[in-house]
Amino acid sequence: MCRIAILEQFNLFGSGIKSILEDADQFNVVILADSVNKLLAGKGIEKPDVIIFDIIHDDNSGIKVLKRINRTFSGVPVLLIVSNHYADCFEEYIRLGVKGFIFHNSSGKELIKAIKKLKNGEEYFAMKVWDIFRSTIRARKAKAKNITSNKLTEREITVLKLFTKGLSYKEIGVDLNISPRTVETHKRNILAKLKIRSTADMIKYAYRNNILA
Repeated sequence: MCRIAILEQFNLFGSGIKSILEDADQFNVVILADSVNKLLAGKGIEKPDVIIFDIIHDDNSGIKVLKRINRTFSGVPVLLIVSNHYADCFEEYIRLGVKGFIFHNSSGKELIKAIKKLKNGEEYFAMKVWDIFRSTIRARKAKAKNITSNKLTEREITVLKLFTKGLSYKEIGVDLNISPRTVETHKRNILAKLKIRSTADMIKYAYRNNILA
């Protein structure tokens, strides 16, 4: 019996994943947590063979959470539930030790297949992941050619305008159909180009230069 830990912010989705696995009669969900603190606290119950983490509902692309999981559950493979919006984070997820991706619209059958792969010490990266990697790399190269060192790009101006409205990384990401991690990257670029240090400085710059949403 494969022991599973599930980290899912919304109980309804977590219960749905648990139901799929228990119906398969091959898995035992030993931890069902709606926060990383509850997941880590569950270590004393029974060590899981695989951890499933729904990254889509995390406020910061899951990077900090994954680092905490790695420290507490060293060696336990992590399967992420992702969407295309998080494609720019895939490489970092892998660097943090993630062993598999499954998309939010995948079937229960694929979920089970992915878990079995990870339980057996293998990885699970569907062909769709490699397609996204290729398109992301192409887009990154194209963007690098167009970036200038002394002025903001149209996307950076858009991000700056949204910051003046008081939106969070996640809210801006939803508005622009990008991940919070990408929003953070845009912010770093804006700060570097404008030679300023904080969000407050960004907003001051926007007001002084009439760059308002």
